[in-house]
Amino acid sequence: MVDLHVRGGTIVDVAAKRCYAGDVLIDDGLIHSIAPPSSQVSAAATLDAAGQFVIPGLIDPHLHIESSLLNPLEFAQAAVEHGTTAVFVDPHEIANVAGRAGIELFLRHAEAAPLDIFIGVPSCVPATDFEDTGAALGLADVADLLRHPRVYGLAEMMNFPGVIYDLGEARAKVDCAYDLGKVVDGHAPGVSEDDLRLYVTNGRDDGTVRIMSDHESRTGPEALEKRAAGMTVAVRYGSAAKDLDAILPYLIERGVSLEGFMLCSDDLDAHELHTEGHVDRSVRRARDILLQCAGMDAQQAAIQALVLATLHPARYVARYFRQQGAPGMGEIGPGKAANLAVVDSLAELRCTTVIRRGEIVVANGKAQRRETPGGYGRLLHTVSLDRPLQPSDFTAPANGRETTAAVRVIGAQDGSLTTRNEVISLPVRAGEICADVEQDVVKIAVIERHHATGTRSVGFVSGLGLQRGAVASTVGHDSHNLIVAGVAAQDMAAAANHAAAIGGGMAVVVDGEVTALQLALGGLMSTEPIESVVGDYAALLAAAQRTGTTSKNIFLLLSFLALPVIPQLKITNRGLVDVDAFAPTPLLVD
Repeated sequence: MVDLHVRGGTIVDVAAKRCYAGDVLIDDGLIHSIAPPSSQVSAAATLDAAGQFVIPGLIDPHLHIESSLLNPLEFAQAAVEHGTTAVFVDPHEIANVAGRAGIELFLRHAEAAPLDIFIGVPSCVPATDFEDTGAALGLADVADLLRHPRVYGLAEMMNFPGVIYDLGEARAKVDCAYDLGKVVDGHAPGVSEDDLRLYVTNGRDDGTVRIMSDHESRTGPEALEKRAAGMTVAVRYGSAAKDLDAILPYLIERGVSLEGFMLCSDDLDAHELHTEGHVDRSVRRARDILLQCAGMDAQQAAIQALVLATLHPARYVARYFRQQGAPGMGEIGPGKAANLAVVDSLAELRCTTVIRRGEIVVANGKAQRRETPGGYGRLLHTVSLDRPLQPSDFTAPANGRETTAAVRVIGAQDGSLTTRNEVISLPVRAGEICADVEQDVVKIAVIERHHATGTRSVGFVSGLGLQRGAVASTVGHDSHNLIVAGVAAQDMAAAANHAAAIGGGMAVVVDGEVTALQLALGGLMSTEPIESVVGDYAALLAAAQRTGTTSKNIFLLLSFLALPVIPQLKITNRGLVDVDAFAPTPLLVD
């Protein structure tokens, strides 16, 4: 007798890229065997899949749950309803706020989740020496955490200069994970040629791939170079970046094999998760591109898209499962983990049933809610300022310039994580450099919020479209200090103080009115259900539109302006960073 008999469905074989009628027999959390259609089988339970497709559970190989603004369990309960059965998570956002305590929270939630959450040890906490964070993880911490059985490996090695030029502990962290037989994720935006070879081999240039993936490619040529260097290329289709739209057509047009490519979200907000889906929406988008560009029929395109979200990510992380002596996943075959989704069609991928490790975790399209394990303790209300902020904290001295000043300005680009390094002439009044909405330039500031040091910096940003008011947030990758942008210093102080007063979150100030979203868990995540978060977030974004912003989601755009590992110009609590030069740079241009 087997535990579960999935009967009467059409099985999608992603390895052979075909569909066929058959029954899936599941026992002890594994796929026991495939039987002929509608077989008579002794089973403890039977699931009727007649008229439906049985697909492997979807896999997200690179994800930051914190970007959804949901706690890990809440994210899992939403994602599993879309057929996601495994996520490989980098919790470096919460680690930058709370260190090991944040990672341990993720590990606790993973045990209670209805899908498989595997954790990568954050490799760069802090991400750079140009900012101040709430915590740090050294080599000893990384080595210890890597031994946890739920830890799949080292999460994205963002310190590519450290690897290339042998700075600090970067190479030692990579070696530690590699030597344990685990996976090492990469992060190498724009890294090319000799530098790429050094990065991939962890400085040895010996042909052995030690840093195994990259998700930062934004163009087809960059993705191809990373693939040729031996990396598995994770192509993003999330909320902050949708590189799939540029990369997949390029590969198809050139007849490039899609072996070694996979889909990932990287960052996905709660609204898009709730309304559009998770990996399933990436699969639908990939299928549409394949239909348009590859000359495939609808079924072929759907299967090939599923390959990118099941078989290929499973092959990428197979090293971890071998190290653990655990069954693999990502396809429907004997001995594989019984992670499956039953969908009504390959066009919509709407799940009626989801099975994880042999257990039905979604029935009739709904997951049963699970209790949040343990409490949040000191991870709540983590914002600590030395004092309430004043309008005078947001001045930018002109240093002797009398009427105008040439200023380095962060050129924000909606829908992109990269920025431009612009030089713009701004007006000077009473010895202070001023915002200029006519040029679409407003002030931006970052305030250290973990240890009440009072460290802060003020700069300027274009591309937000702000005409009035201010927006503030404690979500500012990766250090997650308090970041605020606005036209007038008074509004900037009000928005920042409100975000701090609610224990972390996001705030909009327009015409003296404040609208906010509380993110009490590390200043990054809500403790509320997804429906509540989505509703409050929608109200926040609606209020943000009253500032005149041209961005669809100004908070998502704002959150990456303090990330000094993605080009070109960013700002931290210590000042501006020229990411291309990987060095601090002054606000004023001589």
